[in-house]
Amino acid sequence: MRITVTVDDPTDDFRDRLLALLEEHAAHVDTDATWTVERAVRYYRSLPARARRIVRMAAANGGFVGDDELRTDGGSLRGHSGALKRVLERGVREGWWPAGMRPPIEARGPGFGKVKGYSLPVDLVEVFGTAIERHDDQG
Repeated sequence: MRITVTVDDPTDDFRDRLLALLEEHAAHVDTDATWTVERAVRYYRSLPARARRIVRMAAANGGFVGDDELRTDGGSLRGHSGALKRVLERGVREGWWPAGMRPPIEARGPGFGKVKGYSLPVDLVEVFGTAIERHDDQG
């Protein structure tokens, strides 16, 4: 048996009770941790403008945007990764998606805070490209 439940804008009490019920039966529950266009729209919409630009450019470039493309104003990329992570965590807290969602975009570099670019997995390029188009059409 397969049951799909979608609850738009649940109250905090309802969400907590539903999540507790699901946790109680976790051995029999499969969590859908797939990035859908709807989830991607919500993620993208919730990002600050600078982080949104990274996602937009990575999707437009087939999954990667380099640091040179992002530093057109000569500015630093410091702090961009934090915003990407915070929105992912916020989505779990708000019930927009389940815990365990893979980060849709991640910093790439040699380490020690040096960012050489950001990558979006190839299988998410179309999902996020469509989400960005929908966001812009609504906007």
